Amino acid sequence: MKNLVYILLLSFLFPFNQELLSNEDYITGEDGVIRMYVNVIGHIKNPGTYLVYDNIDLMTLLSLSGGYMNGADLDNIRVYNKDREVQNISIGSDIVFKPHDTVILEQKLTSKIF
Repeated sequence: MKNLVYILLLSFLFPFNQELLSNEDYITGEDGVIRMYVNVIGHIKNPGTYLVYDNIDLMTLLSLSGGYMNGADLDNIRVYNKDREVQNISIGSDIVFKPHDTVILEQKLTSKIF
């Protein structure tokens, strides 16, 4: 009986009909919009994996992830792709993200110290 209560509680907290992450490069929704998964981690408010439209720009991606936190190093953003290639970009860079790219936003050393 106790296990049944736990299962019911978990099913309300984490519904089974949530969209699962996919290893597909591109996903087309019912609306016909092409989307892809991109990871955002580091010194931002809501790190995670986001399903975004193709050709998303850096500022929009950071906004979706809650925005960068005070002390973020906006001149040294790293982007890793699934082929393990690394790009160093800054906040004003014009970059085209690929499916499953990982954006890492580090904290400045001075911000860590103070």
